[in-house]
Amino acid sequence: MDASPGLTPAELAQRVGAGLLVPPSLLHRWYRRLEIDWFTSGMGRVCDAGRPTVAVGGLSADGRGRVLLASWLLGWAEARGLRTAVTVPKGDGSPPSLPFAVPSDGDPWESGMEAALLARYTQGGHILMDTDCIRGARTAVHRYDPDVLLLQDAVGNPRIRRDLTLAILTPDDLGPGWNRLWPAGDWRTDASALVRASAFCVFAGPDGLHAAMEAATRRLEPFRRPIFGLSFDMWRFRGPNGQASAADLAGEAYIVVLDEADREMVPNLLRHKLGIGPRMAFFVHEHHRFTLQDFEHLRADAVRLRAGNILTSPRVALKLRSGGAALDGLAVWTYDPEVLFGPQRLTDLPFLSWWEAAFAAVTEGRPLP
Repeated sequence: MDASPGLTPAELAQRVGAGLLVPPSLLHRWYRRLEIDWFTSGMGRVCDAGRPTVAVGGLSADGRGRVLLASWLLGWAEARGLRTAVTVPKGDGSPPSLPFAVPSDGDPWESGMEAALLARYTQGGHILMDTDCIRGARTAVHRYDPDVLLLQDAVGNPRIRRDLTLAILTPDDLGPGWNRLWPAGDWRTDASALVRASAFCVFAGPDGLHAAMEAATRRLEPFRRPIFGLSFDMWRFRGPNGQASAADLAGEAYIVVLDEADREMVPNLLRHKLGIGPRMAFFVHEHHRFTLQDFEHLRADAVRLRAGNILTSPRVALKLRSGGAALDGLAVWTYDPEVLFGPQRLTDLPFLSWWEAAFAAVTEGRPLP
C-alpha cells in the first residue's frame, strides 16, 4: 500500500493554526449563547422602541446584501408615506461624536461606507450611528418620530425588541462557513440566533443562486421560515456627467476597481450589460483605503491600456472620490442597483406579497399614515 503524502510545513502550520482557534471560538459561542439566554429569559432588560421595528443583517461581519435589502425596505416605506429611521453601528466610520446623524452628502470616511450608501439611497429617511444600540434606537425615536425603525446589522442582537427580523445568508454561510464562529470563522453568534428570524434572504449572484437556494433549503428548513433569493441587476449608470444607460457605455474600453466580495458577481454583470469585459480588474479588501500611490498606479494602467473609464461599485465609488487630480482624464462610473427577489422556498408568496402581509400583521391596530 502506498503511503499517503506528508503535509508540507505550510499545510501543517495552517492546520495547527486552525486548531488553536477552536478553543477561543468555543468560548465566544458560549458567551453569545449566555447573552441571548439572559435577555430572552427576561433576566436582562430588553429595549422596546415603541415603534414597528425591523432588524436586518447577517451573522457574519462582511454584510453582503445588507445595504441592498435595507435600501429596498426604505424605498418601500417611503413609497407608502411611512417615515423611517435607521440605526447603524459605528463599523468603519470615524464620526466626530455619537450619536451621529449621517448626512446624505457627507464624508464617507466619517460615517463609514455602509451608512454613507444608505444615506444616499434614502429620500426621506434618517440614518443614525451609535456604538450603543439602545441609545441609538431611543435617540432615533425621540429625534425623528419614525413610523418604522430599521435596525441595521442587528439580527444577532437580543437587547432590542423587534417585530420582524430579516436574516441574510451567503453561499459561504450555507457551506463551509456554516456555524463557524469568530475567530475560527466569520460568524459573530451561532445558528441558534436564526430561530428569531421572520424570513431568510440568500444573497448570491445569478450563476450561484440556484445552488445557494438548494443549500439554504437543506440548512434552514428546520427553522420553518420562508427563504427568498436576493440579488441585484444594474438598471442605470452614474458618471461625471450624470446618468447614463448601458447603451451609452456599450463598447467603451474600461477597467474595473472592486472589493474582493464583488469578484463573483459584478464583473460578469458588467460584461453582460456592456458587451465586453474589462481590460483590467483591480480588487481590494473591503476596508482598503486608497492612497495617492494607488491612484497613480490606476491612472498609469488605464493610460497604458487605453481605457478612459473606470467602472466600480457604489461603495468603491465613494472611496475613489478622494482621488481628485490623480485620476484626471478618467471617467469614474458606478451603477444604481435594482434589488431582485426570488426564487422562494417554504412559501408560495413572492417577497413583496409576503413582506406586506407580515408588516400588516405586526402593525395591526397601530396608528400609521
